[in-house]
Amino acid sequence: MKSNTSDSVLSKNKFSESIFRIGSRFSLHKAFDDFLTLAIAACTQNPVTKKSYYEDEYLETIAYYKDSELRHEFPKAFAYLITEMEERLGSGGLGNDVLGEFFETNISNGRNGQFFTPYPICQFMASITHTDRVSDIDGQSDRPLRILDPSCGSGRMLLAAHKRNGTQHRYYGIDIDRVCVKITALNLFLNGMWHNEVMCANALMPDDFVIAYHISLFPLGIFKIEVKEHSLLWTLHRESFPVREKKKPVGESIVLDERPINERPKDTSSQLVLF
Repeated sequence: MKSNTSDSVLSKNKFSESIFRIGSRFSLHKAFDDFLTLAIAACTQNPVTKKSYYEDEYLETIAYYKDSELRHEFPKAFAYLITEMEERLGSGGLGNDVLGEFFETNISNGRNGQFFTPYPICQFMASITHTDRVSDIDGQSDRPLRILDPSCGSGRMLLAAHKRNGTQHRYYGIDIDRVCVKITALNLFLNGMWHNEVMCANALMPDDFVIAYHISLFPLGIFKIEVKEHSLLWTLHRESFPVREKKKPVGESIVLDERPINERPKDTSSQLVLF
């Protein structure tokens, strides 16, 4: 296959080098997307069978690379990812969104408006929107915040909010790009953000739904939600839209004027009113 890395510059970090090594023979976009699929499956192990809950999907994905030694790069890339994320935890303004940086720089290249918010801006926004105590309507009891990023990209804004606000709150992300949703799900899982959810959908359309991922601690893993009614995020998001009035059937409000044309009053209104 033709390489997609001819115009790319190898990164200094080992994770990027490993993904580029696979992309030197296969499509870089496919290699990265397949890496995300394999990583999610690897993070979601059934304690009874000792296999992934998504073992079939894992085997189907890796089978594409069965005739190449490069298939061994996937577990190496995952190990490099964990190492680099850990090393960057105390980096302050750098953040540890290794996946998002790789995607933005080497996969999207800014196409389709996929420029992610710089991490220092995410930190600033998290700091100015933080509330120490949130009360219910009755003003009596505290309750956790529900923090939603309706165009989450790689989940960078949620990571910053989690670092600022803590684990007692709930973090939700929506994005129209399924690759970005996978990145966010992995970022939340690897940063210990349990009981949260990421959904692939158009946030401007309350009924839209492709797939969602639930980040769970017990059982441990990233679990796919393929039925929208089973998604808490889809339900909450849909209910946040104002109730739409039921449209009348076409023609129901039309009243015919049976008078001859020459006896009808002249209509001096603008045609603009019709629209």
